[in-house]
Amino acid sequence: MIRDFWEVRKGRLVDEIEAIADKTDKLTWEAIDAVRKIGNIGAHMEKDINLILEVDPAEAALMIELIESLLKDWYVARHDRQEHLAALRKAAGSKAEQKRGNAT
Repeated sequence: MIRDFWEVRKGRLVDEIEAIADKTDKLTWEAIDAVRKIGNIGAHMEKDINLILEVDPAEAALMIELIESLLKDWYVARHDRQEHLAALRKAAGSKAEQKRGNAT
């Protein structure tokens, strides 16, 4: 989502997350980075193969809810805004056409 929505392409996920720190609000950025940190436990197990930390269902739900929230905030809201602005432009064009039609 970071690569697609923000068009950020770095070599590492941490660098991509850092690249959007100034593009999103602080709480959202911190939540994204928190998910990265949780994911690092499983992704980089070679550092301590004897350490296994369980992710409980409530924690998994929190991470899924973040993804759902980002989909809504980044994609659905952008789409709704584009549709709204297009409708406003269309209404303005219609009024301008009506005005031209009444002027003759």
